[in-house]
Amino acid sequence: MTEKKKKPNIYNYFILTFLISWGLWSPFYFSEEVSEFLVLPGAWGPTIAALILTYRSHGKTGIKQLLKKLLIWRVPFKYYIFSIFGILFIGTIAVLIHKALGGDLPSSAAILQGMGLAEGQLMVAILLSPLFFLINTLLGGPIAEELGWRGYAQEMMQQKYNPNLSGLVIGFLWSIWHLPLILFLPKAVGNMSVLAYIPLMTAMGVIFSWLYNRTKGSVLLAILLHGGMNFTHGFLGADALSDKNLLVIQVGLIIIVAIILSRSNKNKPVTT
Repeated sequence: MTEKKKKPNIYNYFILTFLISWGLWSPFYFSEEVSEFLVLPGAWGPTIAALILTYRSHGKTGIKQLLKKLLIWRVPFKYYIFSIFGILFIGTIAVLIHKALGGDLPSSAAILQGMGLAEGQLMVAILLSPLFFLINTLLGGPIAEELGWRGYAQEMMQQKYNPNLSGLVIGFLWSIWHLPLILFLPKAVGNMSVLAYIPLMTAMGVIFSWLYNRTKGSVLLAILLHGGMNFTHGFLGADALSDKNLLVIQVGLIIIVAIILSRSNKNKPVTT
């Protein structure tokens, strides 16, 4: 007799994700100093929840199908360029607009210090940037989260709602999911305030939805986009975006890009 599997429920996924991550993060509320490495287990909450619910509903076969999304790499090269450099390019445009409006350019010394380098080591920073990008992507949130948020939740949501609404909802919940980090480890979210972070991540949810559908459900490309976002906003931009005017410009540009991309992201279900 075949074992009856439980029907997956997207709401259960979000609840389980929050329970896992917030449960692992909750002890840090009482710590005076928190290391970024110590919060990494909680960052795996979205993927752990996805694996648990996939196994519960589809067994080992479902797990294999989910993991295969990590191996979808044969996509047009332009999507690699967008994933890795897109948010950095938008950030550069934001800096130029900010300067044109009378603002100051970001301090190169602060950026170099964030990379652990001394002032004047700009060329070293450029040469080491690919290494920093890889470390941030492979050891941080991008690889820990994306199999869950995009590989599982995006596709599940699109079974009931259109891709843009699915991306909006996931992006909003994704921002709320980060609230504990905003409280006790703000540098993990680029030292942004909640008022900037929630609209930024909600808009990014639409951009991730667009990329996910354009690349036929590639979690690999979602990981690269997440890495590019973290590298720009968290690694390079944590100090630069402390300028509220520059931050407003950056968030505004991200929202504009999300609106533009959403126009070609309607009713396009993922084919895997």
